[in-house]
Amino acid sequence: MYSKVSTQQELEIFYDIKRTSWNEKGFEMEYVEANSEPYIFYIDGNPGGTFQFTPYNYSRPFMRNMFDEFIKEGMKIVEVDSFAVLPDYRGRLGREIVSFMIDYANTNQYTHAVGMADPSIFRSFNNTYHIRTTQVKEKVWFKGAEAIPALFHLKEAYERLQENQYDWYIPPEKWKAGVF
Repeated sequence: MYSKVSTQQELEIFYDIKRTSWNEKGFEMEYVEANSEPYIFYIDGNPGGTFQFTPYNYSRPFMRNMFDEFIKEGMKIVEVDSFAVLPDYRGRLGREIVSFMIDYANTNQYTHAVGMADPSIFRSFNNTYHIRTTQVKEKVWFKGAEAIPALFHLKEAYERLQENQYDWYIPPEKWKAGVF
C-alpha cells in the first residue's frame, strides 16, 4: 500500500523514514522541493518506505547541470529521489516501490527518470529488475556517499512488462487486493 504525502503529519513520517535510512548509509538529509510528489509505502499498515518524483523541469540546478546534456528530444523525464526503506522492511518493500515507479512513469507517460543512485541500487535496477539504467558520468560524492548519475529507461520496461524478466512486477491496483 502507498499514499501520496498530503498532510504535515505524513510529511513528518516521510522525513522520519528517510532520515533513519539515510543516516544509516551516511547520506546527508535533503527535503522535499516544491512541485515534488513524495510517497510513503506501508506494510501491514505500518509506514516503512519512501519515494519521490519531481518533473525534470522543476529539478534542482545540480541535477539539471548533471543531466541536461543527456536529455534528447522526445524524452519526457522525471527525477526520482528519496528511495528509503527502514531496516525491518528491506527485502519486502523494494519490489513494491520499483513497481510503483514503473506504474507512475507509464501513467504519466514519462519515458525516463534521472537520479543519483547508490551503487548497489544501480546494480539492482539492471540485474534484479532488468530496467536498463545507464551511468551518464563518473561517480560523484553526493550527500555523503558515492553516487552514480543514472538514467533509467522506464518506457522500455513498461512497454515490455509481459516478458518473463519482469515477472517481479505487480501493478499497484493488485496491492490493494492483498497481493502484498
